[in-house]
Amino acid sequence: MLTGACFPDNEKHRTIAKLTEGGFIIGGIALLAVVNTGADCKPDVAGMPDVACEDKAKLVGSIGLGMILAGLIGFITTVSTSPDDKPDAPTSLPEPPKPPEPMQPMKPMQSPASPPPSETPPTTPPPTEPTPPAPTEPTTPPTP
Repeated sequence: MLTGACFPDNEKHRTIAKLTEGGFIIGGIALLAVVNTGADCKPDVAGMPDVACEDKAKLVGSIGLGMILAGLIGFITTVSTSPDDKPDAPTSLPEPPKPPEPMQPMKPMQSPASPPPSETPPTTPPPTEPTPPAPTEPTTPPTP
């Protein structure tokens, strides 16, 4: 009956042990259901209890209770000594992300249309009137 605890790594033997222990529990319940109690014994002589009948009822009742307890203890032992279904795989944590780089101080923003403050545009006044061409020597017409 308790062979399941002897073979914790053999699934077939554990299954047989569980079935046997379940049979003991059911058999004990059935035995207690059909056994006569001491109150069911009728005396042969009025006033004298039938001691043999009461003893038999107590014995059979004790055997039924013993079968139930043995089946329960065996079942608990078989189940508790069986290995886990699937061993948990070791968990590995992913590598933590690298810390962010320290931030560089930012330079003030400049608009692209304005020149940098260190460079000044050249200051030449715009011409007001176009200057006439310089006088050249008068040319004389050719003589015939």
